[in-house]
Amino acid sequence: MQFIILGLCILLGTLAEALPRTDPREDIGTFTNPGVARRPRYRYWLPDASVDPELLADDIVQLAARGAGGTEFLNYFNYGGSAPEGVDWNIYGYGTPAYRKVLKAALQAHKDHGLLMDFSMGPQSGQGVPAEPNNPGLAWELVSFNLTIAENETYSGQVPGWGEGDLVSAVTFAVLNTTTVTQPPPQPQTPLPFLSPNDISESLFSLESLTEVTDSISPDGKITVNVSSVKGATSYMLYASYARRSYARACTASSENPQNILQNGSFAVDHFSVMGAKVTTSFLEEYILLDGIKELMEETGHYVWEDSVEIPSYTYWTPSLPEIFKEQHGYAMTPYLMLLSGNEGYQAGNQGPIHFISDGDDQGSGFVADYRSTMTGLLMQYLEYLNKWTHETLGLKFSQQVGYNLPVDMLEAIPSVDIPETETLSFSNLIDGFRQFSGPANLAGKNVISIELGADFGQAYYQTWTELLQEAKHAFVAGVNQLVIHGATYSHTYDNTTWPGFTSFYYTFASQHSRHQPAWDVGYKQAMEYLARCQFILQEGVAKADLVFWDKQTAQDAYPGILYEPRDLQDAGYTYEYLSPENFDLPMAYVKNAVLAPQQQAFKAMILRGNDTLTVAGVKALVKYAKSGLPIILSGGLSSTWASNDEQAILQSDKALKSILNLDNVHQVPYGGLVDIIKKSAFSQGPQLIAMERGILDGKRQQMAMCEETPITEYSVSQGRTTISFSLQSTETRIVKFSASRKSANNESHVIWSSNSVLGYYVDSGKVWAKAAASDSATSVKLSSGKTVTLDQQGQSQFSLGNWSVVIEQRLPPDNLYDVETVANKKNVSLYVSGSNLTSWKDLGYQNASGVAYYTSSFSWPKKETGATGAYLVIPPVSHGIRISMNGNEIPAVDITNPTTDVSTYLVQGDNTVVITVSSTLCNCLIPIWDQLLTGGAAPMLNYSALEEMGFHPQAYGILGEILPDFVKDMKRDPSGGGFVHLGKDGVIRTISRSYEVVDARRLTSEQIKDILDVMPPTVVRKEDFHGVDGTKVAGHDALFHPAPGVLPERPTEEEATERRKLVQQARAEYLQAKGAE
Repeated sequence: MQFIILGLCILLGTLAEALPRTDPREDIGTFTNPGVARRPRYRYWLPDASVDPELLADDIVQLAARGAGGTEFLNYFNYGGSAPEGVDWNIYGYGTPAYRKVLKAALQAHKDHGLLMDFSMGPQSGQGVPAEPNNPGLAWELVSFNLTIAENETYSGQVPGWGEGDLVSAVTFAVLNTTTVTQPPPQPQTPLPFLSPNDISESLFSLESLTEVTDSISPDGKITVNVSSVKGATSYMLYASYARRSYARACTASSENPQNILQNGSFAVDHFSVMGAKVTTSFLEEYILLDGIKELMEETGHYVWEDSVEIPSYTYWTPSLPEIFKEQHGYAMTPYLMLLSGNEGYQAGNQGPIHFISDGDDQGSGFVADYRSTMTGLLMQYLEYLNKWTHETLGLKFSQQVGYNLPVDMLEAIPSVDIPETETLSFSNLIDGFRQFSGPANLAGKNVISIELGADFGQAYYQTWTELLQEAKHAFVAGVNQLVIHGATYSHTYDNTTWPGFTSFYYTFASQHSRHQPAWDVGYKQAMEYLARCQFILQEGVAKADLVFWDKQTAQDAYPGILYEPRDLQDAGYTYEYLSPENFDLPMAYVKNAVLAPQQQAFKAMILRGNDTLTVAGVKALVKYAKSGLPIILSGGLSSTWASNDEQAILQSDKALKSILNLDNVHQVPYGGLVDIIKKSAFSQGPQLIAMERGILDGKRQQMAMCEETPITEYSVSQGRTTISFSLQSTETRIVKFSASRKSANNESHVIWSSNSVLGYYVDSGKVWAKAAASDSATSVKLSSGKTVTLDQQGQSQFSLGNWSVVIEQRLPPDNLYDVETVANKKNVSLYVSGSNLTSWKDLGYQNASGVAYYTSSFSWPKKETGATGAYLVIPPVSHGIRISMNGNEIPAVDITNPTTDVSTYLVQGDNTVVITVSSTLCNCLIPIWDQLLTGGAAPMLNYSALEEMGFHPQAYGILGEILPDFVKDMKRDPSGGGFVHLGKDGVIRTISRSYEVVDARRLTSEQIKDILDVMPPTVVRKEDFHGVDGTKVAGHDALFHPAPGVLPERPTEEEATERRKLVQQARAEYLQAKGAE
């Protein structure tokens, strides 16, 4: 069995049958109704422990009612800021009894409703907990100080910075040149475009002059040193480095005179040692996992989770680093610490003001790469301990947003976490960035890759479901398969907070999902069900990809960009991911039958580019892969950049790399020539669509209940390849299932081409109907048999609905802005639109209205001359939620990117009433009161004029454009003969195929029936298969047909003919009796 989410993924193999389970973690459900384990969750912001536990529980239940599988419970606590004036964190702070009461209520709500909860293991982002200030497991940083010494002079005095921390080293060196480097301004697509980078002073120093003088420092910090003249030097420095706790806070102190660790806030822990991880786990065991909370977590917990590491520091450090570094790399790091200055800390923050580079061949980059390599390994030890503790203590899994923001190889670290999580903010919603993240996770066999979805800057109350779904699809196409939506919020009264309620991050980031949203009941459930079904599919099986790019980033940029800019591979339908050479140590990274990782992605080729960073171990593996037959593509020449300070090892590796250039499976191409060499190669395979492929390796079979499963009727087969054509709107989705089963209604023949007027197909009792809309020309369908079926009657032309009744249910602020319990001040306004072109609410005079609108119109169906058998409702895309009803019957959810839907089964003779309900965001109604909004007494970070300058203008709500009923006729293919039956006017049935001539059952004489039966048994269209022209069922047997002249079989025996004659006579009698009764 295969599944394709068109534009998104391919799933190969056979799915296991979903069995009833009591553990929600095992509740995967079905495709129609995914279980909580496969549903998206919301990041839920707990303001602090002063909230009402019962109302918080209600928030969680309401999220579940709208399709969520649970929450990622984040202890917000003003995200590192201070408490609101009216809230005492001595009572309601993190780790207090009041906090445990709220946490227990949240867990109980999840348990009572069969949900799953991820738990943030500390306040803010989970990167720290309350601890004694002298705890060695707190976060460390390296700080440095310097002074200038005159040429050929002696300095005697205090070492610069003495007393600022634990001395690590002191060195002297000659500075050859100093320049000012101006950082480029942020690009418009940068997640945080308001950040202004600072200028950097970059100094070039002489390696030959570098002298370590640490041992010359007296116990009281005094030193006497002299410097010798160096040709070309502009100055001489004494440079001292110290290690100290950074005391970066995850939560501020609640008291100026704290009496215990809880009142002193939370400190970030050391993420480069197991000791740092133990600070967190010890606190959880002593202060959190009490009062039945541990047992509830074991029952309803999902993941213990940590957000992206954002610990302020210019240079990250851990006390044992010098010893570990020397053991790993064979030389001391202490003389070269100036090379780390200002660029090895929190990578998303501004870099330090002073940088150094050496006059060596690599300018010191080899040492920096060695430092980052060691830090990566230490981070992995930290993560692996948390994995183990989570497994052993709670029986849960550990999840973290891994590696970015830190001076580490993100791709190397990703496999160290049970559930790696990425995010749309830092990854700028770039498909290529997500591919970088998913490659190592898939290779390591991570069946779930999570994402913090939708944290878009400037879009609090502005983000639409169209935008959020598009972000989800970007993640899906790159292999991410679990969504945690940013974010749901406590929706009830909170200290000094105005309507529409508690809003995180000073109204700066999207979104604030709560009961105050107009789309709460018009859009949320529909969108979440779609996302759940996508996750259901994408979490099955094993991810597959065609190609893999070599990607060695010694330190991951906080905002991973696009590493492969050309679109040639994507346009040609090839899928690809990225791997760090460090990932080649994973157990599944082997070559068999010229395929890399055959049990995982099954890469058909590896691509190494001329600007890639090489590693000694990575090249060794690459040479082994090449000699095992894996196609290697060297794009744009051989790289000369190495992530190592070992010159001898680099020389040997470079020689080994060049030794494979003459292998037949090693191809050297220009930078822009990838797709050409791939298409010409024997390994060239892949679907011609943007896809992420997943394969099922087990042999089990599942009966999947599809929401609307329809056999694919139109496709072509040529040279062993199947081509399926789709017409999709921008970002529209299709899920396609391939099955090895031959139990299909259209196995014998199928459509290979159809006119544009064919809108689709459906199956009824084993018969396939083509739905043909009105057209200026005849509608044709070409069969795989070679026969073309043509429908000459064109029917009713398309027209637009008009005379609209529009009721806008405005969601306005309450009279008392601090009344958060009120969902909204609802005020209806009724409008009449005589024309067919619908415009936005602001164009109708309601610029500051948010809410829900009800559009009502009607049309007559069918007109006698149309011969129509059904209708589509063609609706323009909408930005947020939509519901459609026809004659009081709600139509199943539609895709908001293309809400066109078949309404045939809801039509009645005569007048038909359509009601379309659409919802909006809250943005427009907040504009007049933007400067009055408060959360915990804090106003929005940006005034609304600043947001408008960034492009966040008032939104156009409602239906924009025309709505058109598109009447269709049905052309039916008879499965027994490979032809089509057309249901025409007045109940006349015409059978059209290469094997049959037209027969009208109503006009057959008994002699004609006898003649037919003498040569061929009839095919009877029975009452359960036949629909009248008005869509109603008719009684009796209503049609039969027979072979056309020239293709008759041998005459039956008299006995066979008699039996067939009886059959048709009975059918004819039943038909006449039914007609007489009418």
